[in-house]
Amino acid sequence: MKKINLHRTFRNAFAFLLTALLLGFVSSCSKDDDEPGGGDGPGNGGANYKITVTLNGVNATDDYVSVVASGSDYQNSTSIWKINGTVQNGQTAVGLNDSNFEGATKTYIIETNSPIVALAASIQVINFHSAITGTYKVEKNGTAIVNETINLTTDGADFTKQYSL
Repeated sequence: MKKINLHRTFRNAFAFLLTALLLGFVSSCSKDDDEPGGGDGPGNGGANYKITVTLNGVNATDDYVSVVASGSDYQNSTSIWKINGTVQNGQTAVGLNDSNFEGATKTYIIETNSPIVALAASIQVINFHSAITGTYKVEKNGTAIVNETINLTTDGADFTKQYSL
């Protein structure tokens, strides 16, 4: 039964990622961005984003984790992300999975190298083992705009969120 659930989960995660990417590109073309001084448009130079995610209790064999961030700047740069301080060259979208949280590192910081015009961010955590706890925080220009607590104690418990900022 877990194989069927995992197959559905992977299919849902792929759809989730695709939706996040589409929302990121659609929102980067929104009318607010084209108006002088509007939104995170050219008058404002975009915004810097920082995502901090901490997960405890993840078992890479049984549990499912997907953390995705996608964005774009006005120059269509392909190296706009850092994960724990390391630049992710050639990537407009970055992601973490269950194996990232199983080892010694339980907290990851995903941040932009320079201002971006739009952010699509998502997280999905499904517990198939023991309890998973943690936090998910998104900051825009140093101000917290998303602050979630994750507490999955039962088998099959799910935490799924998607943000277009």
